[in-house]
Amino acid sequence: MVQPAPTFPERMDAPLNMVISEHHTSARMVQGRTHRMTDMIARLAPEATLAQARGEVTDIRTKVQAEYPDAYDPGSNYRVSVTSLQEILGERARLTLWLLMGAAAFVLVIAAANVANLTLMRGIRREQELVVRSALGAAKATLRRLLLAENLILALIGCGLGLGVAYGGVGILRSFAARFSPRANEIGVDGTVLLFALGVAVLVAVILSFAPKFVEERSLGAWLTGAGKSSANRRRLRMQRALVVAQVAVSVMLLTGSGLLIRTLLELTDVPTGYDAEDVLTMEVPFDFVGRDPSTMASLYLRMQSDLTTIPGVSQVGLGSTVPLRSSMQVELELKAEGRPLASGEPIPRADYRTASPEFFEAAGIRLLSGRTFASTDERGSALVVVLNKSLADRLFPGKDPIGQRIAWTGDVLRFIGVSDAWRTVVGVVGDTKDRGLDAPAGNVVYLPFAQGDFPTGGFVIRAKGDPAQLAGQATRAVRQVEPLVPIENVTTVAETKAETVAPQRLNAVLVTLFGGLAMIIAAVGIAGVLAFSVSARTNEIGIRMSLGAASGQVLRMILSEGGVLLLLGVGLGVTGSVLGARLIRGLLFGVTPTDPLTLGAVALVMAGIGVLACWIPAVRAARIDPANAIRAS
Repeated sequence: MVQPAPTFPERMDAPLNMVISEHHTSARMVQGRTHRMTDMIARLAPEATLAQARGEVTDIRTKVQAEYPDAYDPGSNYRVSVTSLQEILGERARLTLWLLMGAAAFVLVIAAANVANLTLMRGIRREQELVVRSALGAAKATLRRLLLAENLILALIGCGLGLGVAYGGVGILRSFAARFSPRANEIGVDGTVLLFALGVAVLVAVILSFAPKFVEERSLGAWLTGAGKSSANRRRLRMQRALVVAQVAVSVMLLTGSGLLIRTLLELTDVPTGYDAEDVLTMEVPFDFVGRDPSTMASLYLRMQSDLTTIPGVSQVGLGSTVPLRSSMQVELELKAEGRPLASGEPIPRADYRTASPEFFEAAGIRLLSGRTFASTDERGSALVVVLNKSLADRLFPGKDPIGQRIAWTGDVLRFIGVSDAWRTVVGVVGDTKDRGLDAPAGNVVYLPFAQGDFPTGGFVIRAKGDPAQLAGQATRAVRQVEPLVPIENVTTVAETKAETVAPQRLNAVLVTLFGGLAMIIAAVGIAGVLAFSVSARTNEIGIRMSLGAASGQVLRMILSEGGVLLLLGVGLGVTGSVLGARLIRGLLFGVTPTDPLTLGAVALVMAGIGVLACWIPAVRAARIDPANAIRAS
């Protein structure tokens, strides 16, 4: 069975051989040097490196540009680059997956620290047993093997449970990664993952088994009588507290990352899209326009638009080459403005080529800033007109009124795609829209009347009087009645499309927040465990203090202060680490700085609150110790 290849450059439904296309095999396509719409994939020669290929391509480009200067205008800013397919396929996913890997590694560190803490506590409780075994003749190697067997059993059980969760969650991870890379289908629990998990489990078991220091034979008597224990216990207590501080610090760093991603999600959600997204349904109907008469296609679309308007609950239907917040059918071309020559070295302006019916702007909720939108008289054969978005109007006509000015498409590529280079008069300016992504700047856009378009194709924007989602079925049937075999795609509301655009950021925030929450719980358990063990080990001391007059409140404050010191140290180190490390995820943030004080403050307060709660439980237990029972038990 052949391994499925990743799709490139975008996801596709079916691969087609371009050799059968007359458009792609025509002489002007093969020989034309100004066609800029072709992707090339090559395989490196044996023993060749990517650097060598880049050097050869640079030499070829330099020679060709020198030989054909008219075909390679320096102002167009075109360049030739050689990039490995692996790098392209994983480019969007790399930072996100590194983030998740780092979060998982942090949780692993916290969990290992907690296990180490619990093992230290368990070791202290078993100290007497191990000393007795040693006094009765048990060799150190025998005791090590005993500890190793116990720890290996626990570690392997935990490893098995973890792998079970991994097998169950790999499908969720694939669907998550598919939003960033077409190689998501390659994700799986393979031999490397199994060996890594097994290796980590065995390593932790070995460290925990060989870390404890056994009592020397000459000191057995002192240990059996109780002397010599205090110094070792103090060393272990310091180790336990250091591990707790590390747990809290790493938890703060994870929570800071999740907080920044949540803030990013909120900022993106609040970004104005340029559309009035309420009560709007969109549907894409992408006809294959190659070799078809534009007038015939335009009339089909107009019939569909007319039938859609008659559906009960529809208030307005717009027709355009693109629908709100989707860029799948956009074409970017070079253009020029009449009477405005480019300065030396100034890049040639580029803009999206879009068509729109007279009803499109109002149906989509795009705001008119000046002039007018299209009218029913702007049809094929009449004066050529365009509407610009604000960004392009400011770019082409800075400080001037763009209404009445003229622009035209330019570039030799026009002869390959059949777009006219005739001058068109600007009749209106509309607001910018966020079709390239909520976190991307608005692009330059030229709207042409749908009837004057060079290749009529597109979709519908349907404004409803109520819930637009309920019109999806009727709208699809109305289009099918006009053209039964026409493809219909992405029948969805604008609100759903906007939610879909922030889905990767939402998943990032959810996953990192889950990691952060898990880390916070583990750290809280670690604090509570260390303090509980400390209370248990100091029961006699606390009993004596209380018998000498110490009140329950004083004991409560004493234990809380112990935990508070650990908590403050951990939070301080965590905030410092967050300030230094958050810059690594700058590429995933929007509208918030890596050192956002609001996020850092909120995380510190949350961690402090959880930590105080974790300290409170053993502190209350200590305050309730009966002095008589404590002294009697000792």
